[in-house]
Amino acid sequence: MFACFHGPRAAALAASFSPWVEKVDTVTAVIELTDRQVRSFTAAVQGAVQNEACAIAATIEAAVLAARNFPGFTFLPPGDECRILGCLPVDCLPSDPEVFQTLDLWGIRTLAALSRLPEDGLIARLGPRGARLQQLARGVLARPLRAEIPATVYEESAELDFPLKLREPLLFLIGRFLFGLSARLKSQSLAAQALYLRLNRQERVLRLPFPTRDVKFLLKLVEHSLEKLPPEEPVEKIHLRMEPTSPRRVQHGLFTLAAPEPEKLEPTLDKIRPLVGTENVVYPKVLDTHRPGMGPVEAPCLAFRYFRPPREVQLNSLRRRIRKIAGPWRSSGDWWRPDAWDRDEFDVYLNDGALYRVVRTAGDRRWFLEGTYD
Repeated sequence: MFACFHGPRAAALAASFSPWVEKVDTVTAVIELTDRQVRSFTAAVQGAVQNEACAIAATIEAAVLAARNFPGFTFLPPGDECRILGCLPVDCLPSDPEVFQTLDLWGIRTLAALSRLPEDGLIARLGPRGARLQQLARGVLARPLRAEIPATVYEESAELDFPLKLREPLLFLIGRFLFGLSARLKSQSLAAQALYLRLNRQERVLRLPFPTRDVKFLLKLVEHSLEKLPPEEPVEKIHLRMEPTSPRRVQHGLFTLAAPEPEKLEPTLDKIRPLVGTENVVYPKVLDTHRPGMGPVEAPCLAFRYFRPPREVQLNSLRRRIRKIAGPWRSSGDWWRPDAWDRDEFDVYLNDGALYRVVRTAGDRRWFLEGTYD
């Protein structure tokens, strides 16, 4: 059975009887009742409903129709919905002007008249829309309750009797919070992507480099944050909130070289940042370009060592020492730029066994030594 409230306080009344409430609109709310709850609910709601209407029916749509169109309390016994709703006009159903116009031409004015029409003929003339309206008129259109599930908030707070001045007891209490919140995240297959820690009135945000629920790792980040920015006063109030997200899933290859675990790398970088400056600690990233030096080298059997910046060289001074030369190779990158494909590369092999790459751009007579093959 389902109970529907209709009125200004519909949502609040529904929430007072059940945490699972479907808000059909701003003034209509529905809850689900078991057969054992119907009798006690009926006795309770008759005294609580004043300016609101309430209806109980076996289907949600029948309860909504009754609550919206009948004042006070209405009970629709299973199987008797069509008789009770039959006196209502057709236009109390969900708006469908085209179908309503056709029903008006047929002389159908009430739900009782609509419910008595032959189903096959109605479907043949009005299609699925007409069949749905007839099911609504009969009060037999069943659907599950679409309750609004409130978003889960992962937070813990405490107000202390005695202010904490030392870092160790503060970390101990924060560790307890992290342990409980991480367990809640794990139970719902989630992980944390950020920590919001408020000490008294000062709030700090710790953005995590990857989703995790590792308590030791999170506690270490909090410890580093407290070392860099100690609380301005003894702590009396603590509030910790985790921002949930999907967990990180990593599958390592059989032949992939071992790399530092992110859980160990991030605390290490946290220690390095105060020493060298935050702007000097960055993560490597792959650029979306094919500029020279960003892709594979042309000689895969040799290692190439770039000179940064390239060294200007006088080619005349090298000519007597050049034993072999290969090229030119026209290369570039960023094909959308006007200076694309304006670069000539040569590999030169000298008498002493050294192998270099020299380059020259169009319109420039200067030669540059870009690097050497080891």
